[in-house]
Amino acid sequence: MKLIGGLRGPALPTTPAGVELCAVAVFAGVRVVNLAQFAVASPVALRQATSPVLLLVVLGGYLAESAAVGAVVAGARAYRDRRWGWADTATAGAVLLAQPLFTAPSDRTGSWTAWGFACTLSSAVGAAVVFTRRRHVAVAVAILAGCYLAATLPGAADGSAATVLGNAFAYVGFAVLARLMIGYLRRLAGDAERAREEAARAAAEAARLRERERQRLLLHDNISVLRLFAGGGVPEELDEPLRARAMALANRVRAFLDDAAVEPPPAKGADGRSLVSAVRAAVGDYRDLPVEVSVDLAGGVRLPEAAAGAVRAAVGTLLANVRVHADAASVVVHADADPAEGEWEVTVTDDGRGFDPAVTPRGFGLRVQVEQALAAHGIAVHVHSVPGDGTRVTLRGALPGEPALAVEPQVAS
Repeated sequence: MKLIGGLRGPALPTTPAGVELCAVAVFAGVRVVNLAQFAVASPVALRQATSPVLLLVVLGGYLAESAAVGAVVAGARAYRDRRWGWADTATAGAVLLAQPLFTAPSDRTGSWTAWGFACTLSSAVGAAVVFTRRRHVAVAVAILAGCYLAATLPGAADGSAATVLGNAFAYVGFAVLARLMIGYLRRLAGDAERAREEAARAAAEAARLRERERQRLLLHDNISVLRLFAGGGVPEELDEPLRARAMALANRVRAFLDDAAVEPPPAKGADGRSLVSAVRAAVGDYRDLPVEVSVDLAGGVRLPEAAAGAVRAAVGTLLANVRVHADAASVVVHADADPAEGEWEVTVTDDGRGFDPAVTPRGFGLRVQVEQALAAHGIAVHVHSVPGDGTRVTLRGALPGEPALAVEPQVAS
């Protein structure tokens, strides 16, 4: 329960439907308040009436019409049926024209005996709510003000004529204010609804793109193995490790199809937070490559679980690139830590073909699986490559407790 307009009650939704409920509440609230005021003053009004019976008959008809309109708008949870708007306007006009039949001229202003004026102000509010066209609102207000003036002005004394004219203007004021408020709320709710729809579309598109990236991440590592098998002539010494790699990738695809986690579980015995274990686990998937591993200098570095997984995946992607593109005779994977600088570092260096980073666009693996994936964990990536002289990729992150490093990729030739 929340406070709405100073009263405790259920919060209205900030939607077009919620605005229509608010409009119904305003229209009904004005009428109920005026009728409640008359109920308090009714004993005096009946005593002063020239025909109490006729007053009660007119009041009864007005209450019946109000109940009918209330039932309709409550059922529809909106006041948008113009037929009921015209019916309410006509009923209010009839009530105003009937005032001289049960009131003395002196009681038609400033007296609850002539209760029609106060109670039919809600009809001006209702006209502003139910009619979407300004000219319809203007016609309804003209009917109400005209009926009031026709019934009240002829018998008004000289001193009360100004009061009658001022009262007639109140119909215009109530309608204009209600029109401004409800119109603004309707536009506001429409804008909010469109914003929600746009946000939902954006979220759906983002989910679609995330799923696409997930699929690309999964398929990228499979391509290198498939290419090697498709090319034929796999050396005997590579046959067993490649088959093992192919089986691991096949299991990842099956996990993806089963909607399980795509990333492989940590290697047995790995704590999932050690930089050394993350690097060794990645290298272990590429035993067919001539890899030299030197990670002892990073033995004390521990990373958050997610960051360690990202480093493992990135190193694996770099080694997959070496396997497919580099034609390298040697590969060195080195990990180090420098407490004085507050940084740890992993480098993957090969003596293969190399490339010119200034003219060669980075592929999906280096751009997404390495640079973007590591940037999300505050790990910087630096690529140094020269055509014919190999490639060195450096991953650099802050030691635990140190400020995060700049994560924008730096590319050097």
